[in-house]
Amino acid sequence: MPDLTPGVPSALSPLVRRIVAPNPGPFTGPGTNTYLVGIDEVAVIDPGPDDAGHIDAIIGASMKERVRWVLLTHFHPDHIPGTMRLVRETGAEVLASTKKVPKDSDVVINRVIGEGDTIEGTEFGLDVLATPGHAPEHLCFLLEEERVLFTGDVVLDGMYSVINPTRGGDMSAYVETLERLERLRTSRICPAHGDVIDDSKARIRDYIDHRKARETQILGLVKQQPAKVSALVAQIYGDHDLPPELVDAAGWQVLAHLQKLKRAGKVTGASARSAWSAA
Repeated sequence: MPDLTPGVPSALSPLVRRIVAPNPGPFTGPGTNTYLVGIDEVAVIDPGPDDAGHIDAIIGASMKERVRWVLLTHFHPDHIPGTMRLVRETGAEVLASTKKVPKDSDVVINRVIGEGDTIEGTEFGLDVLATPGHAPEHLCFLLEEERVLFTGDVVLDGMYSVINPTRGGDMSAYVETLERLERLRTSRICPAHGDVIDDSKARIRDYIDHRKARETQILGLVKQQPAKVSALVAQIYGDHDLPPELVDAAGWQVLAHLQKLKRAGKVTGASARSAWSAA
């Protein structure tokens, strides 16, 4: 079984290696996965935290003169802070879907990429897919030679992705993204957190079914009586002893589903502080 120990490179295929960052937690699982694609020319997907040991492990696994590109799936703080440390060591070009990085980030985007673009290495091609929902700028990458899908935070191993409307998350866009990824021909998924997912179709379908079930549950509750997000969280997750940070995350999920239902005209409600009711 491939190693999920932080800092230890794991060969996942002839073209793909993974290094887990030392940032485990409730939202990151074992840590953020950094993927190295290619041999003579290397694309690094998501450098992860600004940790010297992690960046050294990336360079040690690829040789710094071979790192040509840094590809960012999105701008969340467990994915991009190590970018500029890696760039200073390698001179790599940074690619993302927009140059508008968060104000507290020092990352400089050299080239904007989007749907239909391909990153061409000497041994590989990575197709760029626009996959908003978890974050508006989110990208996934499909390795043509192996049909491996690098999903960032859209699909994870061992947990469900968090959709946070207060940080640009959009449940409607997210479900559309999942349905689109389900239609792709893929061999397996390399997620940003957790191990490789061999049955990609089943995992994406599980994600879609989970979201549909949660939406149905929320709609059923607000049909019974108007409720605030906090009250819905208590009803849905009441039997789970959630740590405080996951209580907040549960609230984000409920709010994201309510906003999706509101767009569909199925509920009414102005904000997280107001009572939501069935339309």
